[in-house]
Amino acid sequence: MFRRGVNAFGMFVVLSGKVRLDFSADSALGRAYGPSTLVGMAATLTGRNYSMTATVTEEAEFGFWSRKALDLLLRRHPDYCCELIEILGEKVTENQKIAKALLTRDEPPAQESYVV
Repeated sequence: MFRRGVNAFGMFVVLSGKVRLDFSADSALGRAYGPSTLVGMAATLTGRNYSMTATVTEEAEFGFWSRKALDLLLRRHPDYCCELIEILGEKVTENQKIAKALLTRDEPPAQESYVV
């Protein structure tokens, strides 16, 4: 789907199938995600590069929003912004656990959410 370091071109929602996200060269910390997962959201919102590599591992179907389409959606439905903030908070928490595991080389943290 996309590689770490590439400029974000949009975000995806996994409708079916599975996607593997690798946060570093250490594939032990990679995670597999299924339906309802948002992939590439933070990079799309900020206009920065993707911070992970996303690879389809099981035949999958996706929804896609470009940065422009996501911006338009949020302007038309400002109530979605609160939900988006909650999702981003969950993402920050999960990424902090992954960063700690990378720094300490602990066991990979348990996979808790479908928000990435």
